[in-house]
Amino acid sequence: MAAKDVLDHGVLGPFSSRVAPLGAARSAENIAYGYDNFPKTLDQWIESTGHRNNLLLHGASRVGIASARSKTGRTYWAMVIAGPSEKPEQTKRGKRAENAGQNCRLSLNDLCLVDQAEP
Repeated sequence: MAAKDVLDHGVLGPFSSRVAPLGAARSAENIAYGYDNFPKTLDQWIESTGHRNNLLLHGASRVGIASARSKTGRTYWAMVIAGPSEKPEQTKRGKRAENAGQNCRLSLNDLCLVDQAEP
């Protein structure tokens, strides 16, 4: 968007095509321009019903945020929210996460940290 100085969800192609490699059952994208920092941009999205619905996407487990400044000085923002995966994700070693489906206390990529009962 910044390279073309245009606010458009489809500037790099259809959103569905861009997020298809994520393998997510659901995904959403928020875009904005003009705000000089992320807190201001996030506040604008929170105040907008459609953008807020994207932020609260049920089952979302992945978020990506980017900003870039155009030649005219505008700052463009994009946030992609995705999840859950359509099928169990593979770890970097090619194995499924052993504790998939458990209630994770903290989840980082395929690592699920759960509270263990003391012996």
